[in-house]
Amino acid sequence: MKVFGLLAFYALSLFIIGFLMLDIETMIMAELANQVEIEIPENVLLEMLEEMKYWNKFSIFFTFFILSIKCFLMSLVLYAGLFFANSHQGVKLGSLFKVAVYAESIIVLAGMVKVAFGALSDFTYTEFSLFYPLSVLSFLNPEAIQPLCYYPLQLLNVFEIIYIFLLIYFFSQEIEIKKTESSKVVLGSYLFSMSFWLILILFLTLNFT
Repeated sequence: MKVFGLLAFYALSLFIIGFLMLDIETMIMAELANQVEIEIPENVLLEMLEEMKYWNKFSIFFTFFILSIKCFLMSLVLYAGLFFANSHQGVKLGSLFKVAVYAESIIVLAGMVKVAFGALSDFTYTEFSLFYPLSVLSFLNPEAIQPLCYYPLQLLNVFEIIYIFLLIYFFSQEIEIKKTESSKVVLGSYLFSMSFWLILILFLTLNFT
């Protein structure tokens, strides 16, 4: 239950910082103001904003659910790495779930930094959605890049690198193996799964844009 309490803390922290600092409605209004070719009736726009405010009340539950699913999938990935390394005997999935939850702290921190930076910057909604702190994309001009490259360039960021190191560290501590062996299992399983995920995202992007 401790790890689920930590996940709830992550979700609550993201919800509070987003509620206190981020004004999504203003971002959307700025976005629509710049798109003069799109004319939306005022009553429709107000209904959209009210519906968004309504669902934002439940964002903490959505965040908790998404974080739980992500950490569970990561624990499965780590277990698969142990299985192929023939070192899975006696290792419980709950222990790997704990590893994923602890490592997720840096990704949550990245989300907080994104919200804080977005609140202090004059972003439109699209600009905010494309921004990821300390990523390759954040140092480039998105207009000069093919949309297909947005996600891979977002994925190449400092927080993701720290996340991998945290996975290796907590994995070695929880399973009680050497960091060299932990590195082989984590890097092998994580890089394979991330490559599969990236190919899936690029495939969906090509088919739905």
